[in-house]
Amino acid sequence: MSKVIRLPKGRRPWPQVVALVIVLYLLYSFGHLGLALYQTNLQMRDYENQKAALLQQNASLKQQIQELNSDSYIERVAREELGLVKPGERVIMPAQPGQVRPLKPPEPGHQFRD
Repeated sequence: MSKVIRLPKGRRPWPQVVALVIVLYLLYSFGHLGLALYQTNLQMRDYENQKAALLQQNASLKQQIQELNSDSYIERVAREELGLVKPGERVIMPAQPGQVRPLKPPEPGHQFRD
């Protein structure tokens, strides 16, 4: 049969149990804080990456604004999309196969202008 071990009457296990509970609580608290710190560092890294991407996009947009405000771009758009010409300039349009219109004779009394 098994023997029952009894502790001496003068020694009680309560201080050791309380100390063990306190140590476990402290380990849990520090572990929880460490995990929170790790997650915060991951978020900071993500935000820094987003910031770098936004700064790069901002620089690209500023460069695009400068190009759009340049005189050469404005002149090109005015010529190509709006069909504007400078005074005294003649426009020569190349004929495209299949897009040539037949020549209509001018009406009688029509005056040609430059």
